Amino acid sequence: MSAMSDTPRLWTFSTSPFAGKVRVAFAEKGLELELHEIHPASRPARLRELTPIGRVPVLEVPGAPPIFESSVICEWLEDTHPEPPLWPADPGLRGWARAWAKWIDDHVTANYFLGMRKLAFGKAPDDPEDITEQLHAKCVKRLATLEPVLAQHDGPYLCGDAFTLADVGAMPVAARLPAWTPHLVEAVDALPAVSAWFAALRDRPTAAALDAKGDPVHRAEPTPA
Repeated sequence: MSAMSDTPRLWTFSTSPFAGKVRVAFAEKGLELELHEIHPASRPARLRELTPIGRVPVLEVPGAPPIFESSVICEWLEDTHPEPPLWPADPGLRGWARAWAKWIDDHVTANYFLGMRKLAFGKAPDDPEDITEQLHAKCVKRLATLEPVLAQHDGPYLCGDAFTLADVGAMPVAARLPAWTPHLVEAVDALPAVSAWFAALRDRPTAAALDAKGDPVHRAEPTPA
């Protein structure tokens, strides 16, 4: 593998929602990333050296230890590049937004993309036959929880006019759901605040970062004896 440049290196998978979240956050800051693309079925040994969980995203920064977990990477980004801010200035609203950001990750994004993962890579032996449908129904139910939450502030985003990392976390679902699961669109359209929010997220220029792919890094094959 080539030596690191001064540009941060992100280990990523193009359709991973959590790697996508990091790519969007960097794009919102106007910062470049060197993308190293892995495939979940062929994870390079280097990935396990960088993170004990063996999953993307992982950020390598020259002169610093590797950073893993998408929310931690985004917090590092906010700490080191505070402009433009991706959290509200008000401490109370900032704490509220952080709580909802975690909830969105755990209950909306995780359910939707776990359903897609099982569809793409196969179910576990003990999964029910309709596991993907169950997970996607759970995702839509969780989106309904956000309907009154979004009504608490005037503006297109969770905190009103302020675009935050809570919105960034929802962008992968907002972008993928209409294309990947069009049968769910009607259920989302029945939630007018969520539907308008998703449309505003898809309209962000930085949503293009969700489709960014890097140079592929493959698992090394054993050397024949």
